[in-house]
Amino acid sequence: MKKFTILFLIFLCLSFNFFEVTTFAVTPTNVLKEGVYTLSDLNISLDNFYDITNVSSNEDAYVLIFDENYVIMQSLRLSPSIKSFNLIPLNPKYKLVVLGKTEIYINPRQVK
Repeated sequence: MKKFTILFLIFLCLSFNFFEVTTFAVTPTNVLKEGVYTLSDLNISLDNFYDITNVSSNEDAYVLIFDENYVIMQSLRLSPSIKSFNLIPLNPKYKLVVLGKTEIYINPRQVK
């Protein structure tokens, strides 16, 4: 009986590992931390213009935008006092580099 109980408990523990449901859903967001991003991953549209905002209240953010040939298209230093800054027209092939211990937010700009 003791062996049966031990085997049952081992089987039970292993079955939880086999039937565990794992999801790898990634929610698209426009709040970015330090890193290198491809704009196609951020669902950037050619039809929209975008603003960029530094979310932090005390840290600077450095942002570089490269084209597909790694030519710098725009370079920004976003201090916490800047509310938002206009970005160049973005292409989904562009790369975005964020430097600093802060987060930035990219949002579509209303064209008047």
